[in-house]
Amino acid sequence: MSFGVLTSHAESVDFEAKVLPILKERCFDCHSKEHVDEKTGKTKKPKGKFRMDSPEMMKKGGADGGDLTPGDPAKSTIYTSVTLPDSDDKAMPPKGDRLSKEQQDLIKQWIAEGANFGAWKGAAD
Repeated sequence: MSFGVLTSHAESVDFEAKVLPILKERCFDCHSKEHVDEKTGKTKKPKGKFRMDSPEMMKKGGADGGDLTPGDPAKSTIYTSVTLPDSDDKAMPPKGDRLSKEQQDLIKQWIAEGANFGAWKGAAD
């Protein structure tokens, strides 16, 4: 009788395939470089002075800093803010549906693994 080998290590999170689509869909509208909103014609500045549209800007952080601490999801508001209860003023995203548990877990794992951005360079400054 033979038994299959079980591994305790989950597959590494591919930022470009798994995390980036979540950020583009749910975060970039409020956390990207200053731009004119196509729908309203109004200039939009990054909320909390935090940009998520490039690796450098995510690592730099915003007004409060600590937005991304590679290797430590608990110190990364990119993760902690999406896990806050709806009633918390700092819960993200503030509009629309909250991120699913699966999406939260992907972001957590990606950060825990060191927040590797792969080949993604993001927006130019």
